[in-house]
Amino acid sequence: MKENPYLDDGYMNSPASTPDTSISDEKLLFRSLRDKSSYRNKWIDIRNVPIAIITISVFQLFCHAYFTPTLNKCLRFEPIKRWEVWRFATYMLVHDDWSHLTLNVIIQCIFAAFLERKQGHLRVLIIYLAGGITGVLGATCVHPNLVIGSSAGGYSLLLSNAADLILNYEIITYKLYRSASIATLVLFDIIFDVVHVSSKKEPQVSWQAHLVGAVTGLLLGLVIFQCDTTRHATLRKSFFWLGCILYCVLLVTFIIVAVQIGKCTPPEIIRVHYIYMC
Repeated sequence: MKENPYLDDGYMNSPASTPDTSISDEKLLFRSLRDKSSYRNKWIDIRNVPIAIITISVFQLFCHAYFTPTLNKCLRFEPIKRWEVWRFATYMLVHDDWSHLTLNVIIQCIFAAFLERKQGHLRVLIIYLAGGITGVLGATCVHPNLVIGSSAGGYSLLLSNAADLILNYEIITYKLYRSASIATLVLFDIIFDVVHVSSKKEPQVSWQAHLVGAVTGLLLGLVIFQCDTTRHATLRKSFFWLGCILYCVLLVTFIIVAVQIGKCTPPEIIRVHYIYMC
């Protein structure tokens, strides 16, 4: 029996309703007319909202607005107080002024927005905090001075996008666009840091924290980020162990150097000469 090409209402089947198309009649309706049981609005799905970085950013804004200078002195990183281990993380709450804070908040929200949707809130939070902690740890091995700001965590998020790109290169749609964007941002920051440091402007920029934070994001991203393809399981394990080993070596090296600096340098020599913004 030949199939009737017409529907009950007398109209022919639309290409949009054939089984081999990705567009359904349901999607062509206004949202208010769609079947609520079958339609799920992804824009209000809590998993698509970058809750982790938004929460941190709001808290940073609150701290800058309401924390007193005395409290900020207890939170910022000071090399002579490196044994107060909370300073390795809480220095990210302290900023020089509103422009410094606003720039860091915008940067970290942009870099984390896509990652949280794809990799999850917890993974992105780990990348951000680890980048900040390892960044200031590496910076204090080069210049034992006061450090404030959260951009080490922001640059950790930036290079973790490269890790996500490496792990999921085959399935990412706009791979060339993302690669070019990451390379452009990294190149721009390198040029800015070189110009700023060579001009000896105040306050100093902690390019060491930027660099170490970025490397941390790349290495830890290879370790904890999910890989959507299972066709190259051996290659995925290789990236995992490569990132894990290199990050552990980096972290242990910085800890040993920082401890030796504290032991071998008289306390009166290690002083706060500059405020390094990162």
